[in-house]
Amino acid sequence: MKKKYVYFQPQYVNGFKCDGAKCGAHCCKGWSIFIDKNTYKQYSRLDSQEITSHLQFNAEKGEYRIQLGGKACPFLNENKLCKIQLKYGEKFLSQTCATYPRVTSCFGTFFERALTLSCPLAAERILFKRKPMPFELVEVPEKVHSPGGKIFMQSIQATDELKAHIIEIQIAMISILQERTLSIDQRLIVLGFFLDRLGEIFSDFDKAALTKLIAVYESKNFLAEQVPLMLSSVSFDAEKFVQLMSKLLDKIADEETLPKDKQFIKSVKDTLQHLDDKKSFLGEHSFFLENYLVNELFLNIFPWKFDGSLAQNFATFVAEYKLFELVIFAAKLKLSDKQALIELVGWFTTRFDHSGDYKQIILNHCKGMDDPFDSMESLLESGY
Repeated sequence: MKKKYVYFQPQYVNGFKCDGAKCGAHCCKGWSIFIDKNTYKQYSRLDSQEITSHLQFNAEKGEYRIQLGGKACPFLNENKLCKIQLKYGEKFLSQTCATYPRVTSCFGTFFERALTLSCPLAAERILFKRKPMPFELVEVPEKVHSPGGKIFMQSIQATDELKAHIIEIQIAMISILQERTLSIDQRLIVLGFFLDRLGEIFSDFDKAALTKLIAVYESKNFLAEQVPLMLSSVSFDAEKFVQLMSKLLDKIADEETLPKDKQFIKSVKDTLQHLDDKKSFLGEHSFFLENYLVNELFLNIFPWKFDGSLAQNFATFVAEYKLFELVIFAAKLKLSDKQALIELVGWFTTRFDHSGDYKQIILNHCKGMDDPFDSMESLLESGY
């Protein structure tokens, strides 16, 4: 009997298929493709140097990479298909090439998987759906679980208690982010209150308290009676928001090497003078922004992405989202400009999720925030 694996995942994962002819081989151009040790051994055993001659060794990191340097991958044919896979089969693909844009996480008896938005085909499937993103629990066969015998697995610091309850916690958080009677900022405020209580429950784990917390947040009475009280307790400080965003954008601009990207970041900073105009613009893009938030939360296993408290992870999550809002607003792209929006999301995701440098800038700032309410007043408008 063939082995199967239990996965919790967004429904969009099923049916996704890489197609370089449609996407322009975005992941095969301009990037640095990591070659894992096992794949390098496979390449080294070949009689020809047709593959290894294109690899560069990074002595500092002790790893091999295909350095593309703005050019297309040397292994793409005229139809933008991989010559390595065509000639030697899927098992000869590197871990990166076999799994991208899929990101998998393991939680003991089950796995989770989502797609990163740097892939334009994935971004199109994810961001433009007007209905809330649905999730499912499915059984996945070995060849899908580990294509070519390889799997890219991210890990987080998770206790046994967290692993046992993470799906129900994630469902609760996703439900909060998909509550369309509230603005995006209001949903994030409610999420902050949820995480504050969640931190207390896991400091001395109490299963009954966790079950009660989730049940309360899913009740209609909670939405009608408790949420207004939560929102009225948060007082947004626009001056602090501008100061924080300006500081983060300045640090990000210092990291940029391309003049056009430095100039774009400057234009993003300039939008801080027009925050009133941003509200109506973002309202028109609310389902697009919701899909981004839900995918980011699930893909990166927030609020456990980084070492540190739930409050620090929450602050990092919200600050990054606010930068994303500003980037979309600065570009002044409408939902009908689908291709341009997808390219902009790819630019943002590549810098924040792939290199990790920009995320680290945000995290370093948020490490001083041990209370989620600190970040709420600097970042989120309650509307009260």
